[in-house]
Amino acid sequence: IDAGALKDVVRKAQQAGIRIVCYDRLIRDVGSDLYISFDNRMVGTLMGQALARSLPDGGQVFQIQGSSSDNNVEQVREGFEEALQGTGITIAYSTFCENWLAELAFDAVSEGLEATGGKVDGIMCGNDDLAGQAIRALTERKMAGKIPVVAQDAELSACQRIEEGTQSMTVYKSVDKEAAAAAKLAVALARGEDITDPASSIPVTQTIHDGTADVPYYPLEPVAVTKENMDEIIIDGGFHQREDVYLNID
Repeated sequence: IDAGALKDVVRKAQQAGIRIVCYDRLIRDVGSDLYISFDNRMVGTLMGQALARSLPDGGQVFQIQGSSSDNNVEQVREGFEEALQGTGITIAYSTFCENWLAELAFDAVSEGLEATGGKVDGIMCGNDDLAGQAIRALTERKMAGKIPVVAQDAELSACQRIEEGTQSMTVYKSVDKEAAAAAKLAVALARGEDITDPASSIPVTQTIHDGTADVPYYPLEPVAVTKENMDEIIIDGGFHQREDVYLNID
């Protein structure tokens, strides 16, 4: 997603007096009226914490990120690397998968293993699509299930891999919750409310710098999903059906 490609469109809308809401991706350097997204730093933190639990004695991991032009990727990276501090875990190989092309993650694992002499203790992937390809590369080397892999989005295939034991964790972000909050805030802006006022119908208390201005920021909290809470978060929450998640489990 190239959010920057919308800059000219946003500026024309602003000139026409239209309020701008950045949904899930921050458009930099335009001074939007609101940015709403899940807390991307927390997404990275949850990934790092999951690997730290899987690797209590430390180790070396691969960091297979999404597109370098995606602002969310940078925020996830910051949270991930901060979570690894003091854990004894080092990043032995890091790369980007431009345009979020999942097949690049397969190549990245191969390149990483070549660079480290075949040594990897864990893998962080920018999303579940990338994780699927990373795990395919591990499978070809008979390493799948032996190396913890963490990612985000709670896609059905990722939830299945978690139950099968080839992916250790994914981060769930409720699309319904994000959409509902965005709709309420958009209505408030359209009515002329000051959404930063604590008395507002849905107050926004944080800001994020977009490169030129501080933008009101409404972050939502992501949730780490593992085998232990799959039923509670994903199935009971109605995100995926039980029979689909456990499709490949006898």
